[in-house]
Amino acid sequence: MTINRVPFRCQVCQSELFYDREVKLNTTGAELFDLGWANQSATGLVCARCGYVHLFLNNAIELWKPESGYPQP
Repeated sequence: MTINRVPFRCQVCQSELFYDREVKLNTTGAELFDLGWANQSATGLVCARCGYVHLFLNNAIELWKPESGYPQP
């Protein structure tokens, strides 16, 4: 995985393998009025080695398959 074409590693264990998933960023106000569906989402990258979750809000993330190697700039 890269961020703005820079290789990214887990901030805890330095692994390079992640699983991605959508994460809802719930707010108290939206949940209070039953509007949780309208909350913003982030991309969650879960480290395959230690399980730490990294959250990203923008589209600077580029996911790639480990066997393909890093994308070329």
